[in-house]
Amino acid sequence: MDLQAQDIKKDLAQIVGEQYVSDNIFERVKSALDPMPYHIKNDSIPYVVVLPKNKEEISEIMKYANKNKISVFVRCSGTQLNGASRPHAPGIVLNTKRINSFEIIEKGGYFECEPGVRCKEMADELKALGYWLPVYPGSQVIASMGGLISNNTSGHLTDTYTGKPGDYVHGLEVVLPTGEIIETGTVGLRKPAGTDLTKFFVGGDGLMGIIVRIRMRLLPLLPRAYGVAIFKDLEALAGGVQRMYLEKRPVPIFMEFMSKTIADIGFQVKGMEAPPGPVLLTVTEGLTKKEAEYKVDEQVKSFKKEKVIVAYRVTDMNEWEKLWGTREVIGSYIMQVQRGKLITSELSGNLAELVEIMRDAESFNEGLSVLQEIPTLLFGHIGALAIHASFLLPADWEDDKLKKATDELFQRETEINFKYRTCGGEWGQFAKRTPFFIKRYGQFSYDLVKNIKAVFDPNNILNPGIFEGHR
Repeated sequence: MDLQAQDIKKDLAQIVGEQYVSDNIFERVKSALDPMPYHIKNDSIPYVVVLPKNKEEISEIMKYANKNKISVFVRCSGTQLNGASRPHAPGIVLNTKRINSFEIIEKGGYFECEPGVRCKEMADELKALGYWLPVYPGSQVIASMGGLISNNTSGHLTDTYTGKPGDYVHGLEVVLPTGEIIETGTVGLRKPAGTDLTKFFVGGDGLMGIIVRIRMRLLPLLPRAYGVAIFKDLEALAGGVQRMYLEKRPVPIFMEFMSKTIADIGFQVKGMEAPPGPVLLTVTEGLTKKEAEYKVDEQVKSFKKEKVIVAYRVTDMNEWEKLWGTREVIGSYIMQVQRGKLITSELSGNLAELVEIMRDAESFNEGLSVLQEIPTLLFGHIGALAIHASFLLPADWEDDKLKKATDELFQRETEINFKYRTCGGEWGQFAKRTPFFIKRYGQFSYDLVKNIKAVFDPNNILNPGIFEGHR
């Protein structure tokens, strides 16, 4: 690239206006950071940060970047936990937070939103009209819809009940890496059969294009019921969930768990007495309240066949709000109470070996040179058979040690998910997870994705480094 940073800023200002392009060092560094605990390298700091207001401006930015061979890194909230939000080289950071309008079209049975809309904002707007959003990450207060759909993440939701967010996406508008604007899908309630370009972008890891408008089907908010179970140990908890599925009990919308150590922290923050063991929380829905309650009662029958201390349907909503509050943002609570930097893996179980993978999660850090120095913290979306083995890294650790700890985390995550023939279902498949993708699916499959990306992005302008694993 022959252009200087000041030239890039001047040229982009012609597209979006001077006030929406910044070369301020604080903005540039802030826009390159993510939840990874170590600092960004000086040679990875972007040249500028640009905030377009619409798809037309994004299109012009991408055409400019292609012409001048400048990398473009797209972000909004930067909450991705696999390193994909962090640039690995200088370039343009394109922040979508100004592209944040939405419209709920009840007579059409769908809503549309732009990528910068916050997840919780969208969920609250839908709830006020009697609908619910089938996307529920722990970071919902700040997570943006564009990033969530690009990753097709369910968050707290149980895949076997709700499916993936992409199952409800009926169409998109997308700016391609070369600047063209395309529309996919339908405004009808029946999704396309056969070839549907939507599928290249939902769960596409941000490799193929920039999502600028999302169309999703409206889902009625049905009556719900709630339950709690406290087990003697984590293996019994895993066994209870496994039994629930094998005994063909109703599947929950949400089903979360916390180890005893983690539950103690959550209960402490909420001013509750520490529980006597690991905690499981479940939520169901039904066409009637009675149906939702029946589903919880059926689940409880399975739990009681394991080593359970107590298991029951919660009827007091004040009690439930406190219980759910202990888990909903537990990552923040851990850092609030104990101080440090939290890193998290995602272990995906298979049903037949759920108890075994829980054992492996408990011994996650054994034999790891850095992570064995600190305890493993366990929580997760157990209804989806997802376990987060997490670690609170001391605030006084040097950057090299923080980087080593993070590398160990993803290496062990790779080993365990490969062992059980699963893969992560909450974050993207590349960045820090690129070695896993190659190990799990093979070099040919990796090269196939590389060739597909080259069709959409012949100059590898859009989010380079995610696919290659340079994070």
